[in-house]
Amino acid sequence: MTGPTEIPVIDLAGLTAGGEERSRTMAQLHEACRDWGFFWVENHGVDAALMDEVKRFVYAHYEEHLEARFHVSDLAKSLPAAGGGGGGEEPSDKVDWEATYFIQHRPRNNSADFPEIAPPARETLDAYIAQMVSLAERLGECVGLNLGLPAGHVAAAFAPPFVGTKFAMYPPCPRPGRVWGLRAHTDAGGIILLLQDDAVGGLEFLRGGAEWIPVGPTRGGRLFVNIGDQIEVISGGAYRSVVHRVAAGSEGRRLSVATFYNPGPDAVVAPAVRGDAAAPAYPGPYRFGDYLEYYQGTKFGDKDARFQAVKKLLG
Repeated sequence: MTGPTEIPVIDLAGLTAGGEERSRTMAQLHEACRDWGFFWVENHGVDAALMDEVKRFVYAHYEEHLEARFHVSDLAKSLPAAGGGGGGEEPSDKVDWEATYFIQHRPRNNSADFPEIAPPARETLDAYIAQMVSLAERLGECVGLNLGLPAGHVAAAFAPPFVGTKFAMYPPCPRPGRVWGLRAHTDAGGIILLLQDDAVGGLEFLRGGAEWIPVGPTRGGRLFVNIGDQIEVISGGAYRSVVHRVAAGSEGRRLSVATFYNPGPDAVVAPAVRGDAAAPAYPGPYRFGDYLEYYQGTKFGDKDARFQAVKKLLG
């Protein structure tokens, strides 16, 4: 049971139990996708020790290769120190207070482009990603079945899938009211799996277009899941991608490891479920690569306006 603002927690062990327990878990996933667009999962099949190794890698890599560079960056130098300037300013809509890098895993692995990542760390990341991909595939299959689609529909629609991970650290900010850790947006792709901080929060999701729901630090080895724009299109709006942001904080640094399970750039995406007749028609068919190119310039804009523009431009 969850309260009105308590993010759903879904025990995926029920998917392998069969019978009523599997049906109950599938129903919980359906409700979470339909009513929230984001949720926690536990008993997800990703090894806890491996998750801890990945966190240790991200912290060490940040401290050795990114932290000093971030604090002498133009962004860090341009933000006035605490106590300077007037109060009441709106956060900037131009920049994000984060130190990030992105590694692609499928269909091509570009970790060799990061020579500072030692072979043992690459092996750890590869093992972790293999388990994350398996989890994303399971969730994608459940999404499709819950929408009444044939078995394998989501996997076929995404094939060959693009899998990549955004590694981010959100350092303490001297003026958290002046900047967002990450500005509000929806995610362009399919299924997003987040390994995040155990102690520092900051992630917020907009529920129902009115209420920002804080996503607290991870507990009990859970992973956080949210759905992206392509699942909304495929579902005809039955499941919707949700606007989210990261608030900058003055105390502590926040770790975020977001793995994106997306359609491949040449995958053709289109609604597979007829949406509400009263809702605007979704775009499609279109190449996901073309959608992503348009998204790059509109990421922080209005999603519905983006959908309608893509419909005019791409079909």
